[in-house]
Amino acid sequence: MIRLTDITGESIFINQEQVTSIRYGSATHSEVYITPDQFYCVRESPEEVARKVLEWKLEKDWHHASIIAEHTSDVASAKRKLIELAGLEEPNHAN
Repeated sequence: MIRLTDITGESIFINQEQVTSIRYGSATHSEVYITPDQFYCVRESPEEVARKVLEWKLEKDWHHASIIAEHTSDVASAKRKLIELAGLEEPNHAN
């Protein structure tokens, strides 16, 4: 999941695999669609949301490749990066 900011300023977590499209909703928010009729209004721009989705997918692929290749240091590094990208880098969430 990726952490975004809703229009009230609260953090929300969206499953990046469900994002089907992103568009500007207004000058103050973007709309992140998970179905043709269901979307979340977030403060991040469509470009920022797309970047977060892409970064997450690339890190996930790297993590899986590291596991297959049995590179334990790469696995730990990829896991830390996935936690950071998900917005779970706070100490009480890292475990």
